[in-house]
Amino acid sequence: MPPARVADVHPVADPTSNQAAGVQDDSALRPRNTAAPLPTRTVDVAIVGGGCSGLAVALELADRAAGLDVVVLEGRSRPDRRVWCSWDDGSDPVPEAQSASWDRWEIRTRRGTSTGADPDHPYRMVRADDRRAAVYRRLSGTNRVTVVDGAAVHDQDRLPDGHYALLSGRGLVKARRVVDATRRGDGAPVRGTVLLHQRFVGLWIETVRPVFDPSTVTLMDFTDAPADQVRFVYVLPVSPTVALVESTVFTPDRHAPVDFRGHVHDYVRDRWMLRADEWTVKGSESGCVPMTDAPPRRSSSADGTLAVVTGIVRPSSGYGYARAHRHARVVVDHLLAGTPVPAFRDRARTRALDAVFLRFLRHRPDAAPEAFRRLFTLPGPLVVRFLTEQSTLVDELRIVLVLPKVPFIGAAVRTLQERLTARWTTSRARSRQAAMT
Repeated sequence: MPPARVADVHPVADPTSNQAAGVQDDSALRPRNTAAPLPTRTVDVAIVGGGCSGLAVALELADRAAGLDVVVLEGRSRPDRRVWCSWDDGSDPVPEAQSASWDRWEIRTRRGTSTGADPDHPYRMVRADDRRAAVYRRLSGTNRVTVVDGAAVHDQDRLPDGHYALLSGRGLVKARRVVDATRRGDGAPVRGTVLLHQRFVGLWIETVRPVFDPSTVTLMDFTDAPADQVRFVYVLPVSPTVALVESTVFTPDRHAPVDFRGHVHDYVRDRWMLRADEWTVKGSESGCVPMTDAPPRRSSSADGTLAVVTGIVRPSSGYGYARAHRHARVVVDHLLAGTPVPAFRDRARTRALDAVFLRFLRHRPDAAPEAFRRLFTLPGPLVVRFLTEQSTLVDELRIVLVLPKVPFIGAAVRTLQERLTARWTTSRARSRQAAMT
């Protein structure tokens, strides 16, 4: 799948502050430090974390539960320079936060280039600061939602009356219900599953002459990929002279040394014939996204008063921006009903395809470039439906038929074997435990 954009990203500068062509003038969107005082009353809902998922839940509550008293406790007080990208599926409640979009995309390999387009569902870029500001403006229309920056929650306890006490960097907050959008769970995947890490480093660069095509995003360029590794370059051109050029690798070892910056420098030189003195780095970002078919673990309370919102990112691709908005509706449904919030869970067909695909990537990295190129030879709307979890069974059959048969059959067989082995091991362990008791 194309690279993820919902991750721990740390750009060091704003690459488009000079109002590059194709990027809207969003100075009015920039969020100011929200130094609102903490509420002294017991609030109905406290949302821990004002990132993608936390603000999505806050917006949904503001729209559907105007009578509730809600506080969002955001740990950051400085600008958030993360960048999120996804196909526009209509789920974004703040589309005005978009910074740039592309109707066309391409996959480049040594065997050729596949291109696609879907004007009705463009590929969009959203900067975190722009989205926060747009959300803050929406929430400022109600006096029932308070957003407090610089309020990282350090401790959380349940009180005898069933309410929660949250100790933050700004003080103590009491809440009847809590939505925790910061936890990452206990981490380790269950036995018998695949774990890869999608690691990336991107450089926002500006060139002295126009070399980028701002009409087309390069989702993956495998032209210099080694045979033993899934490695590619991702290019977001926001003007003829400004682009994010990102080196990405899928690896089982999240700490293995990789020269990401050297890869970007070589790519810029080889693809656009730019000398080192013809371009400058305006900012950077980096991240690591786990890719695993381990089932999600629900850690919400049985009485529905605590909801831990994690596991939003799709394991085979890393996309999560649109999924966070869709899951926010589910979270609020259960909060209003007073029932436990379920973990985000894809439909069975999606889980099965992702499991096979992850094994394919692990065992056949040499075949990955051709598999991606073939996938994107299909009509653009079909590909977008698949990547946004809206594909039909017919769509998925067309995708399976276009992919390399032998590697995927092998991956399917390994998936089945690993699942059966895991079930047998679990059943045997339970039998032994029952016998001992």
